[in-house]
Amino acid sequence: MKRIKQILPIIIAFIIGISTTVGAVTVFNSKDVTYSSSATSKKNVKEALDELYTKANTPWTCASGWYCYKTPKIISGVNIGDYISMTPTSTSFTIQHFETSYPANQTINPSELNLWRVIKKNENGTVDAISTYTSSTRIYFRGEYAYSALIKNLNKLAAQYTNEKYIESTRYFGYSNQISECESVSLSKCPNDDGYVNDLDLVQKTVGLNTTSMDGLPAAYWVASRSIGDGYGGRFINNQGIIGTLQLDNGNLDPAYSSASAHANSLRPILTFKANVQIKSGDGKSASTAYQLL
Repeated sequence: MKRIKQILPIIIAFIIGISTTVGAVTVFNSKDVTYSSSATSKKNVKEALDELYTKANTPWTCASGWYCYKTPKIISGVNIGDYISMTPTSTSFTIQHFETSYPANQTINPSELNLWRVIKKNENGTVDAISTYTSSTRIYFRGEYAYSALIKNLNKLAAQYTNEKYIESTRYFGYSNQISECESVSLSKCPNDDGYVNDLDLVQKTVGLNTTSMDGLPAAYWVASRSIGDGYGGRFINNQGIIGTLQLDNGNLDPAYSSASAHANSLRPILTFKANVQIKSGDGKSASTAYQLL
């Protein structure tokens, strides 16, 4: 408003100095709306500028003959807990059997997780969001090597849930600079870690730890954290939203996979959205009105 009133005398003087008609496209900016005179039916300069003043005082109603649009909202303006709709690019990724020490390769579909909840707004304008649901596929880990490379492989899996148009970086839930892959599984080389508490506290306070899988059933999911007790374990969140540990090194996994569930959990990645991502529609207050991105 103020800016329009400041520049209008200059525009008026310029136009009157050349012609008494609106012969060129003129673009005016207010706080939230841009107006273009390219479609106006007004030919007289005074009438056209009077129309502009009217528009400036009623910015959400387009006057006849004017084209206007709302300035896109930037993702840095969202609120904690808001929903964002974003589909990862990849539709298939396979983690090899030797990486998990599981007898078979395992394949996920990253594009199935397309609804995210805001858990943190960063000072640089980026936004951290966690998947609303867990993956429909559960990932199995077993053995000492699976323990030593647990953080590495969970972050590798989380990295598949990206879309370079919107996403700046990825991490797996619970990761905060723990050792990615240990040199050995000794306590001194591959110790317990408490790095998971950063994400645990953040998610618990903002959107909650308990969630469901894509089919709506309560789900358990891995945490990027190691725990040494009676054996070498990996932490997880159970289907009541409580953290626990699964031992990975008991070595008695049934070849027919009948007891494999003791070592399996779903995935729940965290994404960092770029600061300049624009929002096309939605208010972010529910899953059905999630922000749609440009």
